[in-house]
Amino acid sequence: MNLEDLTLAEIAAVVYRHLREVGVEAVVVGGSSITIHVPAVYTSADIDLALISGFNRSKVAKTLERLGFHERGRDFVHPGVPYTIDLVAETPYIDQRAIKDFATVHTSEGPVRTYYIEDAAADRIAAWVHWSDSESLDVAERALSAAAKNVERDRLAAALDAIEAGDRSSKDRLNLARGRLSKIVGSIL
Repeated sequence: MNLEDLTLAEIAAVVYRHLREVGVEAVVVGGSSITIHVPAVYTSADIDLALISGFNRSKVAKTLERLGFHERGRDFVHPGVPYTIDLVAETPYIDQRAIKDFATVHTSEGPVRTYYIEDAAADRIAAWVHWSDSESLDVAERALSAAAKNVERDRLAAALDAIEAGDRSSKDRLNLARGRLSKIVGSIL
């Protein structure tokens, strides 16, 4: 199969379909989830996959090899594809919260499961809160701005409420993020 001219979302859908055919359930997480929802906002360099049906690296490796990927360290690379495949977990977490409910995004190559846009944004906000990663805050703002008409405020508020901000600095960063995001999607305080 020729993957060279496909977008990140389309490649993720091809991988998702082939993994399902061999009994592996995967979801796209991390920054690549933002790319799937709003590709003009952020382009991830990799496709982060959580293997929610259990971590069977051998089965995944064989499936990805049939698509032209090969292992390089912990990642899978393809000579004609700019994105690597990174197997990150069995259960995806945002901060300390296990994520078990996922969106299905439809592409020209079929569906792919990924974080809801609200969870994807919360994942970026968690990076801002815990590591002062200002680029992550910026990505979350731009993603929610681009998807504003589809954002479920209650889901976003719940995702942000679940972020543990233990110290004063973390609490301040979370409150700053809430204020900035509220300007985009309405009050989420």
